[in-house]
Amino acid sequence: MGNLLDRKKLLQREVLEVVKIEFETGDFVYVRQMTGRERDNFEQSLIKENKKAEGGYEKVLGDFRAKLAVNVICDDKGDLLLEPGDYPTLSSSMSASHLEKIVNEAQKLNAISSEDKEKLIKNSDAGQAGNSSSDSVEN
Repeated sequence: MGNLLDRKKLLQREVLEVVKIEFETGDFVYVRQMTGRERDNFEQSLIKENKKAEGGYEKVLGDFRAKLAVNVICDDKGDLLLEPGDYPTLSSSMSASHLEKIVNEAQKLNAISSEDKEKLIKNSDAGQAGNSSSDSVEN
């Protein structure tokens, strides 16, 4: 049985799990778990204000994979290598198969379930319904 975490332990930075992903080319990257703040920022990047939309916001699923990848690609110590503004370049530069490998591992590490993805898709604005950029992301 574990110990009850006190305030000091709750506020202490956790060691985040880092996983190496190897590509068929022999190249590799590391990905890691996100902190709570990073997860919130990632989810916020999928929403934009739209006064005409119900509730005043709409889901923006474009570049889902690249946005997630930017939040998890790191060095072997777990320090992030990319900045939020890098996702458009990453999305248009990296192959879909490499991005998919990164996203699949990121989903496992960060408990992003198929149900979470379905909620994003289901709640997306009707104008986004035809966007399949996140439909094929497998867990």
